[in-house]
Amino acid sequence: MYNKDFILVGSIVGLHGLKGYLKVKSFLEKPKDIFKFGEYFIDKLCFSSISLKFNKKSVFICELEGINSIEEAKKFVDKDIFISRLSLPKTDKDEIYLNDLISFNVELESGLCLGELVNFYDFGAGQIIGVKQGHTEMMLPFSDNFIINIDQDLKLITLSSNIKTLIN
Repeated sequence: MYNKDFILVGSIVGLHGLKGYLKVKSFLEKPKDIFKFGEYFIDKLCFSSISLKFNKKSVFICELEGINSIEEAKKFVDKDIFISRLSLPKTDKDEIYLNDLISFNVELESGLCLGELVNFYDFGAGQIIGVKQGHTEMMLPFSDNFIINIDQDLKLITLSSNIKTLIN
């Protein structure tokens, strides 16, 4: 579900116990901020709360409003958690939400077009962007070491040519 009106904030990655608790992975810079919103959208359903029960390694064990059994909870495993964009604070002029960069063109400072930014990934070692050209998606690091410029008006991300060593 990609839509500029909704922001992906996490994912339900498993079950915990018999009461219908869920394992939630937060994608936010401050993971516990996932509990600060008033509405959550999961599998086209709206929930007014996700309650933290406790932490377990890199996931939160949570209770989803209205889900009281393992049978009900199973329906939500491997589902993404979204919030309304309107729930987020306004950005300053020089700020942008990562979600807003989806569909930007990505090129090297040499002018070589790499493709269109289609996704963000975080496997624990920092942000990775998925850049698609044709039917091929390549994954590239998205850090200050490689970002030369982000032009919001042109919808263009310019990366250092040093990144080319990672894509050959």
